[in-house]
Amino acid sequence: MAIYDSRSFYTRGDSITVGASRDHIERSLLTFGATDVLLSQRGHVNAISFRACGRQFRMVLPLVPAKGHANAPDGVSEAPGRDASARVLELDARRFWHALALSTDAKLAAATAGVATLESEFLAHVVLPGNQTVMDELEPVIASAYRSGQRPTIGTACPPTAARANTMT
Repeated sequence: MAIYDSRSFYTRGDSITVGASRDHIERSLLTFGATDVLLSQRGHVNAISFRACGRQFRMVLPLVPAKGHANAPDGVSEAPGRDASARVLELDARRFWHALALSTDAKLAAATAGVATLESEFLAHVVLPGNQTVMDELEPVIASAYRSGQRPTIGTACPPTAARANTMT
């Protein structure tokens, strides 16, 4: 694992291009020691996948328009016209990718410092056998537990004490 320094990237959110933020994320993951790093976008859905520490990770993230944009939940646009709308979308994308870059930096810094493991920092995005992420598998279980008020049963998972004992031997 390489020494990881993210301090040079902290700045204003919408002044950094999407490309610069994406490049930063890719370089950061590669510097950390990740392989098979892939960033992609299809419409308003962005994806990052990589391998590291014996695991495969995949983040699929929708680009959420800022409040006040025509596609935002409140449906009110503060920027009339096609050019202004395109500019608002570009600023939203810049803020999104910058925030994702900062978040990735923080997770990698925590893993590098030993504060956390890479797997715990990206747990929701760990790809399980069957090509589903932990979040894909657990999201409906968690939603059901909140609806029912009952503690969920998590499939074939080991009890927490057994899982810890297995990792300590």
